[in-house]
Amino acid sequence: MLNPEDHILSWTKSPFSSEIKSEANLALTEFQKGITSPLTDAYAIPLEFGTGGIRGKIGNGVGRMNLYTVGRAALGFVRHLLKHHKKPSIVIAYDSRRMSKEFATISAGVAAKLGVKVRIFPTVTPTPLLSYAVRYYKASGGIVITASHNPPEYNGFKAYLSDGGQLVPPDDGLIIKNIESIENWNEIEFVEVKSKEYKKFVTLVGKDCFKAYLSDLKKAKLQSKAKPADRKKLKVVYSPLHGTGGEFMKATLNAFGYKSVFLVPEQKKPDGEFPTVKYPNPEEKEALALCEKYAKLKKAPIFIATDPDADRLGVGIRRGDGEYEYLNGNQIGSIMAAYLSEKVSSKKSKINYHLIKTIVTTDLQTSIAKKNKIKIANVLTGFKYIAEEMKALDSKKSDKFLFGGEESYGYLPVPFVRDKDSLSSALLFLEILAEKKDLLHYLNEIYIKYGLFRESLYSLTLEGSAGQTKIKSAIESLRKQELVGKSIGERAVISVIDYGTLTAKGKAKPSVFKGMPKSNVIQLELSGDAKLTIRPSGTEPKVKIYSSFRSLTDIKKESEIPDAWDELGKEIQFAEKEFLKLAGLA
Repeated sequence: MLNPEDHILSWTKSPFSSEIKSEANLALTEFQKGITSPLTDAYAIPLEFGTGGIRGKIGNGVGRMNLYTVGRAALGFVRHLLKHHKKPSIVIAYDSRRMSKEFATISAGVAAKLGVKVRIFPTVTPTPLLSYAVRYYKASGGIVITASHNPPEYNGFKAYLSDGGQLVPPDDGLIIKNIESIENWNEIEFVEVKSKEYKKFVTLVGKDCFKAYLSDLKKAKLQSKAKPADRKKLKVVYSPLHGTGGEFMKATLNAFGYKSVFLVPEQKKPDGEFPTVKYPNPEEKEALALCEKYAKLKKAPIFIATDPDADRLGVGIRRGDGEYEYLNGNQIGSIMAAYLSEKVSSKKSKINYHLIKTIVTTDLQTSIAKKNKIKIANVLTGFKYIAEEMKALDSKKSDKFLFGGEESYGYLPVPFVRDKDSLSSALLFLEILAEKKDLLHYLNEIYIKYGLFRESLYSLTLEGSAGQTKIKSAIESLRKQELVGKSIGERAVISVIDYGTLTAKGKAKPSVFKGMPKSNVIQLELSGDAKLTIRPSGTEPKVKIYSSFRSLTDIKKESEIPDAWDELGKEIQFAEKEFLKLAGLA
């Protein structure tokens, strides 16, 4: 494995252009003088595989997304498939970002050069359809070029295996070793689209794939008790936020009887510059401003939005006063989890249904599952771990996947996709709305029945190598402290769960780690059903603190919810500050 200086040196030689060589030499000079800058970081610090593959800013150097770093990732991945399959094949999709089509084409060419058959989507395509296509075509793996909801200067490379899920241990480690072993950039052979090799091994994905997805969606029986007329007249305002969802979402909803789907005109066409938003992220209220504007004009009861690769879903619900309530990812997921759980628990069945969530997703869903006698599993952050649990269920006849979700606006209510899916999730959410009519009232009913929970996510951005060092030292500092018994506000720390060392202190049992790989995450369990979790982002230069607190007040009426909600907000704000102090990040 190369050291930072060797990484820079490798860009001062062939096969790079004179412009790149000159820039690399400047980075080398700065590095040797002990200067740390964006330039030295770009050439010295490689992009790492995180929860979603590699992701970074587009630019030159081993730490940026470019033809060579993408080609290297594709080569390492395809070599892995060649070791494990006699005749491997892959499917490739891409989003609307800068360089996405070029990166997809390069990846296809790298595979073609090694004699691997490739199916590539002819146009920008939602990530969940890539996951579906891998399974539909019985491919050995898949690649999607996307940086999800990041700003325009970012792009990314995500890899999938034959089950349609993203890379998990041990395959991720083997593939990373393959990629890191490629130290000579001349090993990457680029293939022209017009070449015989490319034409021989690369074909386009046909319309049959999406048709099959819609067919499987109908078989999944997500339909509610709503009348066809209710679906037909339900006004839905939708924005793909300049991404891949536009026509796919409209076609999906239309196929199930939702005929009044209005696409936000300024945001409906794919555009990697994302001109109308600061961040193309349905988690951000600012990104949904145009959705709300058109929803008000059309008096729509709901607006929905998806991120550029259409795996995440954001929602706004019209209140009685005509304004819109922006639901967070925990609330959206909990509405779907409660609806599906209540639906199956009302039927007498010998099937064991399973709900799977990440360790930082609300424990409201744990309460929902337990009250409805649904099996519940907690997994590490990253939808790939939900997919891994789903794979384990495939071999069990008496067990069925019901719902999977994470707080970061990703949900999956069907078993035939193995990544978060905004298309099937939007359909289910509209079905619940069409049946229940008042979703905010239904959410309050959920709180009264299962417990009032409130969550928060605090992100601290720490750029560059210095930032990474600070994040690591903060988590190591927490690891060394005796935290059990300490008080955070009115609550005591009753457990410390360290997913990095797989050790549990206090009331938590070691069984919490069953089947989990190590991950640099520390979680505090507090009295009164509350949690604080700290983890470095797998794809961004951030450290994240997740809070999930259940109200200490027993809520019995809707009128009690607003005050208890505000109280939880104050409590969480205080707890976040105390946790940052403990980590030395205040």
